[in-house]
Amino acid sequence: MYVNFYFIIASIISYLYPLRLITILRGVKKYIYSAKAKRKIEMCGNRFFISIPRQIRGEKYMEIGESFWAEEGLDLQCLDRYGKEVYHPQLLIGNNVHLGYFCHIGCIGSISIGDNLLAGRNVYITDHFHGNGTMEEAAISPKERPLYNKGSVKIGNNVWLGDNVVVMPGVTIGNNVTVGANAVVTQDIPDHSIAAGVPARIIRMKE
Repeated sequence: MYVNFYFIIASIISYLYPLRLITILRGVKKYIYSAKAKRKIEMCGNRFFISIPRQIRGEKYMEIGESFWAEEGLDLQCLDRYGKEVYHPQLLIGNNVHLGYFCHIGCIGSISIGDNLLAGRNVYITDHFHGNGTMEEAAISPKERPLYNKGSVKIGNNVWLGDNVVVMPGVTIGNNVTVGANAVVTQDIPDHSIAAGVPARIIRMKE
């Protein structure tokens, strides 16, 4: 009954408000949210646009360049505390960076991203793990384990990360690199290369 009622109301509204107007109003809402989010970030360039995110945490540890664009579901986390542990995160993002739907960047140490990054949907970039992999910690709930910084992450300029790419801690991705969809990057990738697979391997060097 309620479903039919709401459907009828929605149908009536659809005649009163054309799709173009609804799209415009939705866009205005996103610009307002972007302006609010930008003011909380420590350093942020112009043309900052972000759709409604899942979470943004630790803005005072973030520096974002010009022309940043993120689709819905963004999860940016700079954690300075987890449980009893204290961390000193720094997230640096260059100019002209575009993140697809539901991207997640988690930082407790150092993550730097160069200019012109294009990331597809569900890309995950992290510099830490829950736990250190010992048998002693294996008996503890993952949620209760401390976070361990496993090394800085560096991503160069003009990098394209396909859908569902995971960039693990301690990895450097060079300039002009393409990483294929669903790859898990566990080792450094040199400049001008194309990588794919789990774990990611170099499949071709760009000419």
